[in-house]
Amino acid sequence: MRAPAAGPLTVNPPDTKVQAKHLKDLDKIHELLRALNDPYAAGKNVGALVGKIPILVARCIQRAASRSNKIEIQNIDHAISLIGNRGLESELFDLLEDLTVLKSKLENG
Repeated sequence: MRAPAAGPLTVNPPDTKVQAKHLKDLDKIHELLRALNDPYAAGKNVGALVGKIPILVARCIQRAASRSNKIEIQNIDHAISLIGNRGLESELFDLLEDLTVLKSKLENG
């Protein structure tokens, strides 16, 4: 993911592919899941938690940008507002599935 000095965020497709290094983010993902299940969690808190998981940030920005070529994504909060809660949850669950498959492959050789 690239953030120009001023302007929209862009995502390189390889930034959305899971790698072994992303397994270290599982605790951050669990923290985000707890916040999403908390009816009192503020939107800014969710954006901050997503911001701690670079691959999820990239996937959310990519999803938001895919909605229209005319939309320029300025930050993760903007991307989340465009994709909505269901879009965020979908990206989160897809990421968890990809990480589960990767972890299984690594453990089973």
